[in-house]
Amino acid sequence: MRLAPLDIQSYRLALYALLCLVTGLGCLSCRQQYTPRPDGYFRIDSYPDTYRRTTLLAPHLSFEIPEGAIEAIDPDTTRQRDGVQWLDIRFPRYRATLYCSYHPLRGNLDRLLNESRELVYRQSIRPDLVQAGTYENDSLHIYATLYDLSAESATPLQFVVTDSTRYLLRGSVYFDEPGKSDSIAPVIDYLSDHIAHLIESIETPAR
Repeated sequence: MRLAPLDIQSYRLALYALLCLVTGLGCLSCRQQYTPRPDGYFRIDSYPDTYRRTTLLAPHLSFEIPEGAIEAIDPDTTRQRDGVQWLDIRFPRYRATLYCSYHPLRGNLDRLLNESRELVYRQSIRPDLVQAGTYENDSLHIYATLYDLSAESATPLQFVVTDSTRYLLRGSVYFDEPGKSDSIAPVIDYLSDHIAHLIESIETPAR
């Protein structure tokens, strides 16, 4: 049986449509699907467990800081009043600085301690989440508190240490730029360990 010319034309159009469909499906199957990935965080290694003693606050006191940290007396003389000295400890690997201030005691211990506590809770994003760890060494007359303010705070770690009669030393950690809590949490742990070592290694002249 012969096909009418119109039937042949329809057949050719149907065959052409089928070929286009098969070709299109083949192209789609070869195309890679793009799935957005969350931002990753580069690994930050801690400083090696080797320390050196800094004596920039001598003859008042000295303590140990990690190898690789850089210390310097703050050159701003307007802050060096009433015997107060400012020492900046830079951690290049962490892009963070520990700002320390040394205060001689002249009947002002209670005031300085109250100021330190108020500063901690004023700078905390969540005051109810502030954690405080204490350290005491009666033989060396060292009494300290290390505050963890949470990673979201501008200064996540602060500390205060005193011998209760001659000096009070306090410090605050600041990062060069704000970071997400997940990315800086390990760094905060490293810095907390370094500050604890700093406190435990404090030496003062004999009474």
